[in-house]
Amino acid sequence: MRWPKRNEVGSLGWLSWIIINKHIDSLVSSSADAAWAGVSNTGKICDILKSGVVPEFGGGGDSNAKMIRAIERLTTKDSGYAYLFEPLSPMQRLCLFAGVLAEGRKDARGVAPSNKSIVDCMASYAAELGFEKRYFELAESRYERHVSEGKSRFVRALGVALENAALEAAK
Repeated sequence: MRWPKRNEVGSLGWLSWIIINKHIDSLVSSSADAAWAGVSNTGKICDILKSGVVPEFGGGGDSNAKMIRAIERLTTKDSGYAYLFEPLSPMQRLCLFAGVLAEGRKDARGVAPSNKSIVDCMASYAAELGFEKRYFELAESRYERHVSEGKSRFVRALGVALENAALEAAK
């Protein structure tokens, strides 16, 4: 995927690339959480539930409520950057996220999946990213337009957010 200046540290392209990757990581992280092997908190909770053992969180007071809140936080998928993607339509968001996700999945030769293969696997990308289950039939040219427009809107929203932050800091 062409993302101008994504390797130029300090540029808007670099910052936007970092932010979109952090946001995508937050969307896919819980489904990739230690392969449910009991290594992470989510895995431990799943292992406990699978074994049928009901843990007793001792300590009295508000300890059960604290544990419930901690478990709820494990399922929260929020990078803190979601507001930057609000100007994008759902399909633009899906196509942009799928393109960036695919970019990180290069083959042994270092080549990212083609747009055609991304379009062919759009339903699986949507599922992995936590998008609603829908029937995805998309032409490659349409996918490219969604990615281009989505990227443009995202970078514009980031620029506005940076300007607003600079104005707030100047006050």
